[in-house]
Amino acid sequence: TIDGATWDSADQRGKVVVVNLWASWCGPCAKEAPHLVEAFDETKGEDVEFVGINYRESSKETGRAQGEEWGFTWPSVYDKSGKTAIDMQGKMTTQPSTAILDPQGRVAALVTGVIPSVTTLEELVEAAAETGDG
Repeated sequence: TIDGATWDSADQRGKVVVVNLWASWCGPCAKEAPHLVEAFDETKGEDVEFVGINYRESSKETGRAQGEEWGFTWPSVYDKSGKTAIDMQGKMTTQPSTAILDPQGRVAALVTGVIPSVTTLEELVEAAAETGDG
């Protein structure tokens, strides 16, 4: 991660995971950052985890500084080469992109571009949780 820790999606099984692809140089990412922070704050304590993919950033330090400025308190994977984004089944092809994984780790929803609202994100998380129950 940009903080030097490791993060493994397998450790998140049983939870809904919001995966957001972002970069410090991405204007639309800055626009959606407040929505992500608000949704993160509103889902605390639920079986929901957030993780970022810091996409094609020049350095971990740059990503870490930008994430702090935007209020990202969740881990972000450092993806200088773009490989992590490709590993998301080729679905996260633009920044920003947000994938919602169900409790089994399957992509339940995908938003390419800016998430339109906190409500939209919360509804996608809720639907993914319901999908993962079956």
